[in-house]
Amino acid sequence: MRTVLGAGLSVLLLAAALAHAEADRCQVHVILFVPDDVKPPVGYQPRIDQIVSYAESFFTRELKRWGHQKLVMPFRRAADGHVEVMLLRGKENASKYKPVPVRMEVMDQLRRQNKMAGGRQIWWILVYAGEPPAKFPGFLGGFGPQIGGWAVCNFDTTPGRIDPTAPLGSEFLERIFLKGMIHELGHGFGLPHVGPLERDKAGNTLMGPTHLNFRRVMGRDEDRVFLSEAEAAMFASHPAFRGLSDDREGLPRVEVENMQYTAEPRKGLMVKGRVRAAQKALYALVADEADARPGEYWTKTYVAKVGADGAFEVIVSEPAESGGTLKTWFIFESGVQTGDGKSRGRDSGISGQYTFDNKKWMFK
Repeated sequence: MRTVLGAGLSVLLLAAALAHAEADRCQVHVILFVPDDVKPPVGYQPRIDQIVSYAESFFTRELKRWGHQKLVMPFRRAADGHVEVMLLRGKENASKYKPVPVRMEVMDQLRRQNKMAGGRQIWWILVYAGEPPAKFPGFLGGFGPQIGGWAVCNFDTTPGRIDPTAPLGSEFLERIFLKGMIHELGHGFGLPHVGPLERDKAGNTLMGPTHLNFRRVMGRDEDRVFLSEAEAAMFASHPAFRGLSDDREGLPRVEVENMQYTAEPRKGLMVKGRVRAAQKALYALVADEADARPGEYWTKTYVAKVGADGAFEVIVSEPAESGGTLKTWFIFESGVQTGDGKSRGRDSGISGQYTFDNKKWMFK
């Protein structure tokens, strides 16, 4: 009897530990936020299920494109397979809200409901401002050390079906701004703006310009959207896609030795060195902030794996014929991104300035 009871207790303890780990792991929580003067949309569940299914299909395909296959989809679903949706009512009328106040009010409500306990999460906040053509105009996403990732965007109920196989720039998906919704979610995962590379021949990037601006600048009618190699590395390294909790406390102290910048006639610009930190660096990222960019959303970004000894070499294969700045930063094994060990993301990158004159690039 004692053995049976002991075994039963062990099973219960194991079940409790697994339940705790599941509750603590980083996931995407979908929140439908409805201002005070708007009635909640009828039958919102199918549309949200389709939005999340599209996002899952997109990430699965695009991460596989770059060899990232042993990942989990971080979107929360109930036992019946439907996406878990938390409906929250706002205190103000729709016209009073902008993205940051929406995020602040949502976080306050979640704290009062004790929904913020445990590890950091990602909060995908869909704002319903009423039946179309009414819409919430503010799209914004980011990361907070206390709350985790967040994104605020419009929830569109225009009749129609979201086809998971349709290009993200196809007519209906463009009408409901689905790229913008997933783009802002990308900021919640810590991604900066990343422009497309011509060598990939796959269309626009998720973290790149809008469909309209892409077509205007490129001069072609393109509806495809993909993840670049650099975007894929950033997503795949995030704890949410690895089924882990986001317990990234602080930033590792970073030292880079033998930092070198060269211009190779046939390859492009090259950045290499050796990174040393308390955590293992997985990838080195280099963003080309060229003066000739059509805008911030067109920042071409490159990636390479970091060797076991910390050595890295990143080739900027499509430099613009202008001056500019290369920003170098790293993705560490915890998923954190930093170049200086003091701040996060691309803005923390080590800067190397270059000029272009007489058909040659030179580093200052």
